[in-house]
Amino acid sequence: MLLLLLVLAILFGGALQRVAGMGFGLVAGPFIVLLLGAREGVLFVNAVGAVMALVVLWRMLSGVDWRRYAWLVAASVSTSVPAAFLMRDASPATLEIVVGLVVVVAMTLALVTNRLRGARRPFPEHARWPLLVTGVASGFGSVAAGIGGPPLAVYSVLDRWDPRAFAATAQPFFMTNAVAAVVAKVTVADVVLPPLAWWAWLVVGAALFGGVWVGELLAGRVSASATRRVLVALAYVGGLATLTRGLVTLLT
Repeated sequence: MLLLLLVLAILFGGALQRVAGMGFGLVAGPFIVLLLGAREGVLFVNAVGAVMALVVLWRMLSGVDWRRYAWLVAASVSTSVPAAFLMRDASPATLEIVVGLVVVVAMTLALVTNRLRGARRPFPEHARWPLLVTGVASGFGSVAAGIGGPPLAVYSVLDRWDPRAFAATAQPFFMTNAVAAVVAKVTVADVVLPPLAWWAWLVVGAALFGGVWVGELLAGRVSASATRRVLVALAYVGGLATLTRGLVTLLT
């Protein structure tokens, strides 16, 4: 049953990643943390998310904005080790609370930002500080919660970034960000991947490619508004469930 639920989370998150350019960590992450625990679950999300982004990237490689990618990655990677030190001694309940809060607050911020879209001017064309701030926030979110997408989504709305260029550039950024988070947590915080059997890892790999394949079929057939509504609803459900369990564990 655990593996079945894990596969369903990966399938759905992978399909959203292909359709919307992001969503695996945001939607699947909280459910995976509930299934595997805070430390191992977040590391699992990082590892699978890195492979997921690599698989999606090959379909979008020509649209990557490498200049923005370089500035984002420079900031996020430099944040990984300090964030791992901060999270090293945190209890599992505290980490679950962090995961839940990151999802709920970031999703709410993204929704509010979207409503303010028409009232904000884009950043200056050559501004670097918004990219650096976004990279730092995303790097910390990836280490702490396995979720680095919301800061990037907020930046894309404020800067009115072309959705196709955003989705393409997000893939190498998520991949690099997740790899940096895995290395930082394994070396600094002594976190290890969950002890799944070898055949279970094969199932996980199949689910990963299956999710991208489903997303490939849905891309262009599902409206952006419908995708956004499902992503928001599932993100809130998963985030609130993780936050609630962390609070209950901490208070009992």
